[in-house]
Amino acid sequence: MKFQHDDSWANLEATINLRLPIRDAWSKIIDFYEKTVPRSYWNLLRQLEIEKEQINIKEWLEQLVIQSPLPDNVVALWIGITKFLDDDKETSVIYLIGADTYNKKNVDWATEPSYDPVNKYGVLNVLNQIDAIIKEEDAEAYSFLDWILPLAYCSLSIDDIIRSKMDKTIFLKSQANIFVTVGHDSGDYIALSSIE
Repeated sequence: MKFQHDDSWANLEATINLRLPIRDAWSKIIDFYEKTVPRSYWNLLRQLEIEKEQINIKEWLEQLVIQSPLPDNVVALWIGITKFLDDDKETSVIYLIGADTYNKKNVDWATEPSYDPVNKYGVLNVLNQIDAIIKEEDAEAYSFLDWILPLAYCSLSIDDIIRSKMDKTIFLKSQANIFVTVGHDSGDYIALSSIE
């Protein structure tokens, strides 16, 4: 069997809509792919310390906004997923910017941020472990899995943080709610729960 783009996207959206804690949501994602294409590396991905890193993501987001407060006009946050190349080594990172406009169906609003903090990048160990595992274990499927698994991991983890772990008062100084979207710089994105 082969990985299917549309089925993968539908599974990701359905899993996010269940609003599960990160461990349960990540397990559902892994279960879906393990049934589609059985491989030994799914076990490695299942065992990653995602709850521990979720604490770090929460603290990073809160510290970033404490150190660089959101301007009053920011109504949406973009958490981008990208890679940096340093000394021939790729590192996956996320970053935070904000905008004073929002459109769920078109992310052009994220290309002209009104909030662009200096220390906006965060390195996620689990994100880089996902990359290393799939690159080493399944080079043939790497380009597909490198698209969906980082997006799934980041969106499910951050959505869980927004719903149940974040100190929302840090973000809601001037707005009743803030929209949040996670996505690859090079393409697909997904709207998460709003901060409210």
